[in-house]
Amino acid sequence: MAGQLFPRDVAMKPVAGPLAATMLVQAMVAMAVSALPVLSPVLAETYGLRSSLIGIYASLVFAGAIFCTALGGTLVSRIGPIRCSQAALIVAGAALAVSASGPLVAILIFSVVTGMGYGLATPAASHILARVTPPERRGVVFSAKQSAVPIGGLFAGLLAPVLATAFGWQAAVVTIAVVVAATSLVIRPLRSRLDDDRDPTVAVSLRSPLTAIIGAARDPALRGLTMAAFGFAALQSSIFAIFSAFLVDRGGLDLITAGQAFATLQTAGILARLTLGWVSDHWLPARRLLAFVGIGMTAVSLLVAQLDPSWPLLSVFAMSALVGFVAAGWPGVYLAEIVRSVPADRVSVATGGTVAFSFLGVVIGPALFSTIVTLSGSYGLAFAIFGTVTACVGIWLWRGTR
Repeated sequence: MAGQLFPRDVAMKPVAGPLAATMLVQAMVAMAVSALPVLSPVLAETYGLRSSLIGIYASLVFAGAIFCTALGGTLVSRIGPIRCSQAALIVAGAALAVSASGPLVAILIFSVVTGMGYGLATPAASHILARVTPPERRGVVFSAKQSAVPIGGLFAGLLAPVLATAFGWQAAVVTIAVVVAATSLVIRPLRSRLDDDRDPTVAVSLRSPLTAIIGAARDPALRGLTMAAFGFAALQSSIFAIFSAFLVDRGGLDLITAGQAFATLQTAGILARLTLGWVSDHWLPARRLLAFVGIGMTAVSLLVAQLDPSWPLLSVFAMSALVGFVAAGWPGVYLAEIVRSVPADRVSVATGGTVAFSFLGVVIGPALFSTIVTLSGSYGLAFAIFGTVTACVGIWLWRGTR
């Protein structure tokens, strides 16, 4: 495959160190974007809003992420993936800290900036891992890196409610922001080793993101992946954005218990990413596996819609684990398939352009989901509509692999 064109000496570099670094960065930026959604019931009470409107926040976050993930491919080539990762951590942490300043407008404006930091992390990580990972291990390695996203969400689900209960939501958010930004110092020693292929002559312009996005949409090898990324991300991000508020509103849980259920969802997502990565390397081709994921996401969305306060707590946690496993396991498989599908010198740009469609799903998904719930008063209707979309994507992918 085209993604196997890396020189032998580059491809055989040790994987463990770079993988650990990319996982740490991914976990920290994921924690940054998850902190406020986890605290959505508190924010709703503070500002007199419906907690289901937290989906608007997620959409703003990933509006910023779209631009920077598409820009990230050329930026990585120019400054190096570790410097780009440091920028991601500093931008996300600083913007999250300003979000806690008090006014609602600050949360809305700096949600976009937090997303810009998040968006820089993925092209940088793909560039690093594509260089050091043998082709036959890419599914597992990329899925391991993506498992850091639910790890970050798990940290947010466990830490943010406890800190907010003890010290107030603003102190909780600032604490998390400081941890995120400080991580940029932890990865600094890797710059000399992993930024060695940067090219300062690479031109970076405001046209770079648009070029990367159009290129991904036009490339036959990437078109199916962009469709899957958009549909799956729309449902996954909607579930993640509203989950804590949904458990409080529809399940009758208190904030801390809802945060623990959210952490359970994220833990199951970690297991799912590693499992599906192994499956795609050893058993089932990636695109066919993604077709099964689309159908599975439809099933779990219909299951979640049945939640009510009569459910035993054990059933709520079991449902949370199932949702996390099915809805959160696909990104590593999808990112590894991008590397397999394009020439080596296009990995970071192709990743940025394709992931932009994933982030577009995140922008549209939670906002549309929240709008449907607000106008209809029905979570069930929103889940049914989004589940239909993932079912169609799954069927389309399955037909495309035949």
